[in-house]
Amino acid sequence: MHGKKIRAVVRSIALTVVFPGLGFLICLLAKMIFKIEVTRLASSLVNWSIAAFAALFLFPQIFGIPFGRIRTQDFTKKIGLYPSPNTWRHVLLGMALALCTLSGMLFASILTGKYELSFKSVTVTHLVFCLNPGIWEEVFYRGIQMMILLRLTKSLKMAAGIQIVIFGLSHFKGISLSSGIDLVSVMIMGIGFTYTAYKTRSLIAAMVFHYLHDALLFVVQVPGSVQTRVLDKVLFYTFLWSMVGLGCLVTKLAAEKFKVSSPTDLYTLEAQDLHRSIETAIS
Repeated sequence: MHGKKIRAVVRSIALTVVFPGLGFLICLLAKMIFKIEVTRLASSLVNWSIAAFAALFLFPQIFGIPFGRIRTQDFTKKIGLYPSPNTWRHVLLGMALALCTLSGMLFASILTGKYELSFKSVTVTHLVFCLNPGIWEEVFYRGIQMMILLRLTKSLKMAAGIQIVIFGLSHFKGISLSSGIDLVSVMIMGIGFTYTAYKTRSLIAAMVFHYLHDALLFVVQVPGSVQTRVLDKVLFYTFLWSMVGLGCLVTKLAAEKFKVSSPTDLYTLEAQDLHRSIETAIS
């Protein structure tokens, strides 16, 4: 029984890793195998559709992950994906957090002396593309996967730590020093996203934060084709990681002093068990 439970958990986590980018993989395979050219915009829309179908139908009503088979509206509330009376505050917080990380990167880029402001990367295609990680990575990692791990470990810190590592590894690009630093950077960003969801008890602020950070990422960086010194790269990541830390402080202040939090608890076993008890009683 123990082995079956572990295999079920591994399968569940694997599904949360696969579905955020399954549409992109399908489009890539179509190009490689059938020579079908799919534009970046089209592949983004395909991925969006598949991820939405999985998150809002397959997981709650077919797979029953991680709460058993329940209605979609109950499922979205349990993972923190629902509007609240002060949703606008969550949106503003997400914008403020993105401003933190982007301003840190911009300042580091300016220090290189090679930075030139350009909005060429902010195209409709890029903005649509960024909706996928901005929304669906938050739903699958900070939403569904966190609930799976919380039920498995019975520990918020352990569940968050495992989720953040998996999130980082899902962005693995190769074996090199640069790739390793990028992987660590993704994990640190994951800490920021997870802490935001935890303190606000919702995915909304983390989604806005994640989307804006990705959408404007290239605007605040020195182009990759421009060689920079090792010191410049050290400063870049130092400022970025420091601003993630500042963002966590901003989130703590917003949640505790300005009540930027949803009324329903998130990431607590007690809350999940209560939901389950209520549903059992109703049924």
